[in-house]
Amino acid sequence: MHDIKRIIIPVDNSEVSKLAVKKGVFFAKLLGVDAKIISINDTHQFISSVVLGEKLRKEAESFLEDFKKIVEEFKVNIETEILSGKPAEEIVKYAKEDDLIVMGHHGQKKGIEQYMEKSVSREIVENAPCAVLVVKSK
Repeated sequence: MHDIKRIIIPVDNSEVSKLAVKKGVFFAKLLGVDAKIISINDTHQFISSVVLGEKLRKEAESFLEDFKKIVEEFKVNIETEILSGKPAEEIVKYAKEDDLIVMGHHGQKKGIEQYMEKSVSREIVENAPCAVLVVKSK
């Protein structure tokens, strides 16, 4: 088992992501490690567009800054980064053995959707090279 050297907090602009950020930064403070808040522009589902890509990037920059402000009181070194691609794949590629991923889970997929595709959090739990803490919405 590896010592945890970094907390990775993948986020979108949701309430459960805010909870994950707070929990992730709490653990970063507790363990004395840095935290990295990342957002993935899920552009694979859209026709490639420079305008759309730029719009998504600006939105992500905005909510990443909001998340950084939420956790300033913890006095933890926090960095942010925006990646592009399929969220689960990008998060798994980004993580290392000595990381801890702290992420939100939006809830159970309904109907046929639950059989057609896995949730992002489930894909990450199954494929990440490190420990994963999944935060459920209230």
